[in-house]
Amino acid sequence: MYVAAHLHCLPPTAYYLLASAFISPWFFWAGLVAVSIPIAVHLLNRRRFKTVKWAAMEYLLQAMRKNRRRLKFEQWLLLAVRCALLLLIGLALARPLGCENNTLASLAGQRNGLHVFVIDNSYSMAYEAERPGARTHLDQARLIAKGMMDRLVRGGESVVILTAGAPAAAVIGKPTYSLDACHGAIDGIEQSYGATDLAGALARATDIARGESRQPNKFFYLITDGTRSAFEGSSAEALKAAGRDLQSAFGDAEHVHVFNLGRQNQWNQAIVDLKPAGNIITTKFSADFTAVARGFGAGPDAILQWQIDEKDVPGNATLKLDASTPPVMLANRPLKEGGPHVVTANLAGDDRLRIDNGRHRVINVASEIPVLIVDGDRSNQGLSGSSAFLAEALLPSKREVDSGPSRSSSAFTPRVIGDQDLGEREVLSQYRAVILTNVGRLPENVADQLQVYVEQGGVLALFMGPKVDGDEYNRVLLGGKRQLLPGKLIEKISASAVNKDAFYFDFKPEADLSTYLSVFKGESNSGLGTARVFQYWRLSVANPTTERVLNYLPAGQNLASPAASQQNDSAEDPAITVHAAGKGRVIFFSTTANADWMSFSGKPMYPVLIQELFSGSISAGDAWMNINVGDSVEVPTSLGMTAAPTLVDSGKRDVPVFAVSAAEKQTVYRSQPLRRPGVYRLSTGNQTYPIAVNLPPEEADVRTIPDPAIRKALGDLGYTVHEDQVPAEALVANTGRDLGWSIMFAVLLLAAFECFVAMRFGHYRRNVAQSALTA
Repeated sequence: MYVAAHLHCLPPTAYYLLASAFISPWFFWAGLVAVSIPIAVHLLNRRRFKTVKWAAMEYLLQAMRKNRRRLKFEQWLLLAVRCALLLLIGLALARPLGCENNTLASLAGQRNGLHVFVIDNSYSMAYEAERPGARTHLDQARLIAKGMMDRLVRGGESVVILTAGAPAAAVIGKPTYSLDACHGAIDGIEQSYGATDLAGALARATDIARGESRQPNKFFYLITDGTRSAFEGSSAEALKAAGRDLQSAFGDAEHVHVFNLGRQNQWNQAIVDLKPAGNIITTKFSADFTAVARGFGAGPDAILQWQIDEKDVPGNATLKLDASTPPVMLANRPLKEGGPHVVTANLAGDDRLRIDNGRHRVINVASEIPVLIVDGDRSNQGLSGSSAFLAEALLPSKREVDSGPSRSSSAFTPRVIGDQDLGEREVLSQYRAVILTNVGRLPENVADQLQVYVEQGGVLALFMGPKVDGDEYNRVLLGGKRQLLPGKLIEKISASAVNKDAFYFDFKPEADLSTYLSVFKGESNSGLGTARVFQYWRLSVANPTTERVLNYLPAGQNLASPAASQQNDSAEDPAITVHAAGKGRVIFFSTTANADWMSFSGKPMYPVLIQELFSGSISAGDAWMNINVGDSVEVPTSLGMTAAPTLVDSGKRDVPVFAVSAAEKQTVYRSQPLRRPGVYRLSTGNQTYPIAVNLPPEEADVRTIPDPAIRKALGDLGYTVHEDQVPAEALVANTGRDLGWSIMFAVLLLAAFECFVAMRFGHYRRNVAQSALTA
């Protein structure tokens, strides 16, 4: 009867496959085979009796012949009930499906399926839409998800709950039939302050659906705010691919549903970037800071307010914000005390996503910048040695030019040693930069120390000279895992050897310059264009991270040559390069630091060039104190801690910090991922460091995109779109109904009937036998 109610729902080509109407068809076939058991028992019972004539039984047989028809009916009835009982047990275990619009199924069946909910809890979902009973988008998403679950049948439909705040996570990762547990899990979803990871959430939903092959019906629900930042960000291609995979796992549009909670005219204002204008901030100079404020959508004017170490400073500005508002500068702020300071930019406005109205930046102000100069030909004869030129450039004894640095203002503090002292007594970690000038060769153990020093954030500068052994440099500084050269040293190039007077730098003051030369922009009298180089080491650049700061013009050309106006990097040898190695950088200078091989070392702007190279390369040492939500704090081993570090958030709540093993058997301390923005405090026993945790800037754009754009972003995914309310009617059409529980109920009734009939017929036969004997 139940199977017949479902058969008309099957396609014509499937009628010959009766098992297609069941979730577990093998139980149906097992039940069908089991029907033969009571029939076989019945036949065997009939054959095992032998007829033995007994005079006393003749009277009993005469009485029983009178009721033969009744007895046969009773036996056939019991046989039919027992066969039907086994058949229905197999049918119930097979869990047949009826159609949604079938009357019998509607009365007796239960829906069956897998329902995967993806709830966007990225920080844009904190937008305050002020719906009845729901202040934010996320509050409304919780109501919608629970409302949809209330339509499911308890015990018959399973649920999975995922979140799309980066990184995508599973709240309930394995299908569960406990709807009460699902309600509790939804209420427990916290507002994330990270970006959106829709691609990751969709990929996880697809994997779960494909792993549940036993579920005949699968349904997917995405509840999001449809913002540009979520669908048009850097993961756009991954999102398209995830959408196509999702379609193959869940099926047509009736099985995929998208709730778009975004308001058409919603807008937001945010600080998306905050940084110092220079790479290094020192107590010697006043500092400049730039804040990038943006307005997404039509909002009113806002006031930008500045703070340093939680104290208001002058410089507030009223801004008309849009998506291309230029940066705002806080200029000439003196910082007289070294160490970490917190700069904050806040927007005072009336938008509905206030969490991104402020941004913090920790800056490590340097009182001095120690530099170690290693001279391969150290000389005490005035400025005859390379180290003397470099020391004078880093810490000038007098003001050379109006725009140049002076001893009173330079933060560099150079220390000069001979190459024989390197690696014996010097602890490299105490210096911000190490300079090798005219050093002939290096032992491999020293090269290893330099490699570790650079990888941990130090700066190494290599100046060539007559003592440099190119083969040894290539072997030691490029051997194994070392990357202390940007490429292989080929040969020494001498101007006299090519019958030329000198080589010249390819410096064009009006062209696009390296960031290391930005102070020379437009400076035609800097001397870089006329500096003469008589000899240099030719280098074949191999490191892909190498930046060419300056090249040489081809031999015989200078800036006055007609061919010099044509840029041709492939034909030019590099003069100055900078490349990354781990967290640090390597500066390569192909000629000498003194006047032996070039004339520029005697020019007034030489100190400016040297200081710009090092100022742009040396790390401020504050990167680990500026992280985004979702990142962990990793405490540098160079801090010199006197106790295990402790971390508290802006609300003074403790954040766990764990000791973990790192490379070379070192132990480093790392916190768990930080989930909320603000200024945290890390204590190392002898000092406390501020930690700025900021929101990802790309999530600030809360402007919504139309439904066709969402479909395209999801790889032309077919789905049913819904507004920001729970639908009045059930979403799931033609889901199929699981009749297994109803059939099992019929099995129980039939089993009770079989027991009653068997007992009743047994009592009746006993009474008949007694009557016959009495007669």
